[in-house]
Amino acid sequence: MRVVVVGGTGNISASIVRRLLDEGHDVTCVNRGTTAVAPDGVETIIVDRHDEERFESAVQAGRFDAAIDVIAFTPADVRSSIRAFRDVGHVVHTSTVTVLGERFDWLPVTEDHPARPSVPYAAAKADAERVLLEAHYGSGFPVTIMRPSTTYGPRRALRQIGIDSTWVSRMRAGKPIIKVGDGRATHHLLHVDDAALAFVGALGKEHCVGQTYHLVHPQHTTWEEFHAAAMRVVGREVEQVGVPAQVLQAVDRQRFLFATSVFAHNMLFSAEKVQRDIPEFVPSVTVEQGLAATVEYIDAHGLGEETDDLEDRIIAAQRDVARSATHG
Repeated sequence: MRVVVVGGTGNISASIVRRLLDEGHDVTCVNRGTTAVAPDGVETIIVDRHDEERFESAVQAGRFDAAIDVIAFTPADVRSSIRAFRDVGHVVHTSTVTVLGERFDWLPVTEDHPARPSVPYAAAKADAERVLLEAHYGSGFPVTIMRPSTTYGPRRALRQIGIDSTWVSRMRAGKPIIKVGDGRATHHLLHVDDAALAFVGALGKEHCVGQTYHLVHPQHTTWEEFHAAAMRVVGREVEQVGVPAQVLQAVDRQRFLFATSVFAHNMLFSAEKVQRDIPEFVPSVTVEQGLAATVEYIDAHGLGEETDDLEDRIIAAQRDVARSATHG
């Protein structure tokens, strides 16, 4: 199958490209060529998708059988995709579970739950979904929508306070790290290699066309447990200091946006539909395995050093508050 991947060198998309190659597909990446180089055997078309005329012409000229779009974030992006992929047999679009917000009517959350996005990124993604589904039901546009949960991998180190790699150096130095509140908010954390199983597995499946899937690990964890797994990988146990979400928001609203608006809440989504329709989606990367690869990547690329002392200052202030409350 001739497959075009819009992106192809980022967090999830690099794993998608490798998976496509492993399964013998003919792969072309469309991107700006500003980050990483695609693997051997992959053709790359250098074009900015926001140059809509050139982007759409380049994709149409490729005469692809299928497309996986990883970097469509807005209604304008997907309208361009609809034009670009008008002759493609199957299009898999990347959305996010955060289109549903963080306050739910039932648990586990299924795909038919009302969308209530609380951050601009999720609101734009929700609007993009509506455009795609209107195109599907109105003119038969052959789209499948994937809503990944939080994905992680070598290129995307994270913890409860957000995308961040400084926890490696902090733990090695024996320094405490922040958890939001008690750190026990539930979350689905999916390794990028496991996410690729569903993206590639959906291709060519007629019953997946017109469907939306929560792409989440069938098992959830807590952020406290995730941090503890990172400590086991690093080989150093450190204290997790609970800081209320409202304090982090007051300190730096933008820096801690996802930590306070998403990661501080219990997230529990059903994986039943994606497992039923895409049997290839069988996650196998353990948290320790995924984090070990992440630490290796951080070390190899000289990442993870702190550029400020903000976390130390927040922890010190939180400890002062706790001492005052104890002795007050």
